[in-house]
Amino acid sequence: MRRFVSATVVLILALTGCTANPDVVEFGDTAPSQSSPATFDVTAYTGVAAPTFDAVLADGGVDAAAAFIRREMANGRPTLVNIFASWCGPCRAEMPLLNDTYEQYSTEIAFLGGAHLDRYEDALTFVNELEVPFATVLDLAGDFAFAVESRGMPTTVVFDADGVLVARVVGELTETSLAKLLAAVDVGV
Repeated sequence: MRRFVSATVVLILALTGCTANPDVVEFGDTAPSQSSPATFDVTAYTGVAAPTFDAVLADGGVDAAAAFIRREMANGRPTLVNIFASWCGPCRAEMPLLNDTYEQYSTEIAFLGGAHLDRYEDALTFVNELEVPFATVLDLAGDFAFAVESRGMPTTVVFDADGVLVARVVGELTETSLAKLLAAVDVGV
């Protein structure tokens, strides 16, 4: 029975989860017939204060993420959001690149992490072990990932300074895919 459960979990992750093949989708170039989360409205989510820049696994899920993005809109800054899970190998592998990028561009773009469908203790271990320097929220229900139509872990999205979702990478970030995400909001170009 234990082998069956383990095999089932591996199959589910293989079909829907962790992926190491990033695909940059810039929604300005998306054909109208394709589904796009570019309609995600950060103003539709209210009731939760924005997490501080040093918040570690703030409660609030999609509401907290939207509040963070709204605050950055008010400051005229775009936002990069990385949705990760402690059980995801590619999430772990890409974090050093994100940490380095944060150090280089945090004055130009805000960074937010979202722990997706993770136990608090596991997500906290992930954040601490990988020394994640940016704010993170705990998305226990997976609502934020659902709202931006994440199709697997990790997923990284960028919102422009007007709060519009403009690009997404599903899968492990590479230097090239991350540069394309940042270029979509005129950072690092």
